[in-house]
Amino acid sequence: MQFKIMFPAPYQVRDIYNDNLDLNIVLENGEVFFGTLFTLQNIKHLMESDSDIYFWSTDMLILKDLSYESISIVVKKLLNDGILKQVFSKIGTIESVFSHLGWNDFSDIPSC
Repeated sequence: MQFKIMFPAPYQVRDIYNDNLDLNIVLENGEVFFGTLFTLQNIKHLMESDSDIYFWSTDMLILKDLSYESISIVVKKLLNDGILKQVFSKIGTIESVFSHLGWNDFSDIPSC
């Protein structure tokens, strides 16, 4: 299935090995999913800089790095393995999520 990746905030990863990033995955069938990507180094950094004894995040997926290539590869793998819906949350459809931008169809969504 075709997909497009969108970043709710601009892609501003300073260190692909130590950062985190929110993303939306838009499927050609119109479904839109949300998730947050982290690296292990980033989780370690966040835990060391905070006094909490635990770390969690809704819809979290840990990657080795946050390069565009790795993100695209992992989304393809989640889709091919049939587990995207278990890893990330469906937040709506293209029309319900992006209609305020004038996007109502998969072809309206710009590619990143």
